[in-house]
Amino acid sequence: MALNLDKDPVQLDLRPNRQLFDLTVITRDRTRLFADVAGALAAWGMNIVKAGAFSNEAGVIVDSFHFTDVFHTLELNPSEKDRFLSNLHDVVAQKTSVDQLLKARRHLNNPSNLRVEVATRLQFDSESSTHSTLLQVISQDVPGLLRQIALSLAAHQCDIKVALIDTEGETAIDVFYLTRREKKLSEQVQSTLAADLTSGLNAMRTPTV
Repeated sequence: MALNLDKDPVQLDLRPNRQLFDLTVITRDRTRLFADVAGALAAWGMNIVKAGAFSNEAGVIVDSFHFTDVFHTLELNPSEKDRFLSNLHDVVAQKTSVDQLLKARRHLNNPSNLRVEVATRLQFDSESSTHSTLLQVISQDVPGLLRQIALSLAAHQCDIKVALIDTEGETAIDVFYLTRREKKLSEQVQSTLAADLTSGLNAMRTPTV
């Protein structure tokens, strides 16, 4: 796929894997790439269960997303696969705005319709991994949550090595393996990131007028 980047700067591969779909994205690295793909998947109603990111010295990024098709869109409508991939392609190529896609789904999770209030909790761990700082995020599960987290991480120059995504009811429990300039996160970075991330996630639950 990487050899075809000169023909098309966005290479996508989508394959069914039992109850999951495996999506691989290969393209030139850019800011907010992970966040944009996560947002596009959320806009299509896909539930991401695991994700990872890798880049080489040539600036080629390989992002992988493992997700469930909650509404069986791709299974029940085979023709939608082409539109789904075309939509993702345009998002990665920055031809389509992720924010516009997400607006169509946000009304489904209006804060006033949530049955359970889940407080945002963050926990950092720099001891369990030899190369990364682990960040666990527990928050209200709303469309675009992973994208908002990824945007905050990108703003603090944090690289996502692995993302483990889980949902229990209306509670999202996400774990990220993070580095900053190939090192673990300092306490200062953890502190400022925690403040900005908490603020951003809480803002997602604020009703819009």
